[in-house]
Amino acid sequence: MKDLIKILSAVLLVTAINACTLQEVPDPTNGGGAITITAQTVQKHDVTNTPGTKTTLSGVETHWKGVDSYPENPDKIGIFSPQARTNEGGDPPVNNAEFTAQTSAKNSSFNGTMYWGAVGNHDFYAYYPYNSEYDGDQTAIPISLASAQNQSAAGNSDHIGVLDFLVATPLTVASGGAVNLAFNHVFSMIEFRITGSLGETSLSQVILQGENTLAFSSGTINLGQTLVDDAYTIANQSGNSKYVSVMLESPITLETDQAKSVYMMILPGTHAEGLLIQLNIDGVWRELSKNQPDGGFLRGKKYVVELNTDDMSENVLTDSRDANTYSYKTIGTQVWMTENLAYLPSVVGPGTGSTSAGYQYVYGYDGTVLATAKATDNYSTYGVLYNWTAAMNGAASSDINPSGVQGICPDSWHLPSDAEWTQLTSYLGGESVAGGKMKEAGFSHWTSLNTDATNESGFTALPGGYRTYDSSIFRNIGIAGYWWSSSQLTTSDAWYRRMASGGIYVLRDANGDDKGNGFSVRCVRD
Repeated sequence: MKDLIKILSAVLLVTAINACTLQEVPDPTNGGGAITITAQTVQKHDVTNTPGTKTTLSGVETHWKGVDSYPENPDKIGIFSPQARTNEGGDPPVNNAEFTAQTSAKNSSFNGTMYWGAVGNHDFYAYYPYNSEYDGDQTAIPISLASAQNQSAAGNSDHIGVLDFLVATPLTVASGGAVNLAFNHVFSMIEFRITGSLGETSLSQVILQGENTLAFSSGTINLGQTLVDDAYTIANQSGNSKYVSVMLESPITLETDQAKSVYMMILPGTHAEGLLIQLNIDGVWRELSKNQPDGGFLRGKKYVVELNTDDMSENVLTDSRDANTYSYKTIGTQVWMTENLAYLPSVVGPGTGSTSAGYQYVYGYDGTVLATAKATDNYSTYGVLYNWTAAMNGAASSDINPSGVQGICPDSWHLPSDAEWTQLTSYLGGESVAGGKMKEAGFSHWTSLNTDATNESGFTALPGGYRTYDSSIFRNIGIAGYWWSSSQLTTSDAWYRRMASGGIYVLRDANGDDKGNGFSVRCVRD
């Protein structure tokens, strides 16, 4: 029976800008005078957080970050008014005027430049955070929500302030009147409260996977829109992601009696199917399905998910042939190994090769002794390199999805077809960007060019290099990784995927006698 995600509080964050007052009106007929912005935040919460975080997940109040406490990084909002003027003698409109919070508190004045226009009604629109590069009107403000989110440590919600986006309710005010702008949150938030009695365990990543979009790379929002079902419409939405990943910069040690909190921002919406929650603990994935809250995720609300890792079994496969174990996880509707296959029935050096006979290699090892090959660091880290014949293990080429080719994979698992690889990269946004989401982050194994890798998918692609068929040597360890498919292009070529240190792409290729190359293998569950 799937548990229901609970709502902690009815309203997550409601922020208000209060009392926009006219400093002076020197000419009642023509209007004029500077508009001074002050702001008040209104928050309904039942727990506390450090003041100064613009968007708090746990705070009785939302506090602005003012120049008094944050001189180098205060909060800024953008304000629009079709009738106001940028200077005393100028012409309307005012588009994207920058106003900066002065005080780190619930109430703050905001410094910026805006003047009343001609006497009459003035319309006001505003948003947070300020985008200095935007030069249009209030109808198409850029907006995004990253699928790869990073939290510094347990219980820290600083990253949420960076992800947050607020829109003021449109307001019409007569010249000289008080301007009260109420800010509304566009997104929803989740707090995962995680406990466990697994001893010295290290939680490094949390992923939420849904049926519909949870994040997106770009879109626009009209500040003047009327809310439909209390939700904002985001136009021109692209780079949609059905999952969100939070990576812990400082992994969390779990405890039985004290929950550790991980925070996530998501796009509001409904999910008819169960949501899948995935935790990476000590490099092994655990998964749990939960139903959405009643009515789905609503904007401006905070949801709490309580998890006990003792109730979540490990995603570990044991290969009966050699007792090697592999972690695996669900990505979309597929279940992939998150490690390279290391089954090694025999081994040869790079000087031995064929496009018709099967051979296995261990990068850097030039010999035929299994025990020696298995004792190397490269075997432990990167697994085995197989030529295509060895990877297929006597099976015929397959282009279908799923491939139906067990090949060198363990029972109940198979070698993915070209179509299955395409399904994976399409789910992750396409070949042009999927590599960055699949590669292990950092420089433990990849070179220093691996700056854009997030591993938000949990695939953990490693740069195992390859054995070259044409020159019979090992190449590119630390620089690139190569993985076979079950699909041949010609009698001498087969489709494979490559990821490189300096790119976020996944290369799909089949090029010149490459069946004799030694590539890595990832298996997919039947």
